[in-house]
Amino acid sequence: MSSLEMKYRRNEHFVFRKIGDEMILVPIKDNVGNMGYIYNLNELGAFIWQHLDGSNRLVEINKMISEEFEVSDQEAKEDLRTFLGDLEEIGAISEMKHGA
Repeated sequence: MSSLEMKYRRNEHFVFRKIGDEMILVPIKDNVGNMGYIYNLNELGAFIWQHLDGSNRLVEINKMISEEFEVSDQEAKEDLRTFLGDLEEIGAISEMKHGA
């Protein structure tokens, strides 16, 4: 992640569900959940995931994190960068192209 001006969108082949107190991401292949790869999200991860809709720049999400979780801008930025790296690694998000 090089710039907070970038926008990301969720991969449509990942489904987010809240089951009881658990928030999970499940990759979908051929319309079936790949249960061997279920990802548990904490409250912050779920918050970020829900805002990666392609309309929010990362700087906006960073501000929302600071306000919602009452953390410094720097702490929010570090958490956001770490989580985005994790999501990129599993193919759960993609960068929006400029003008999109």
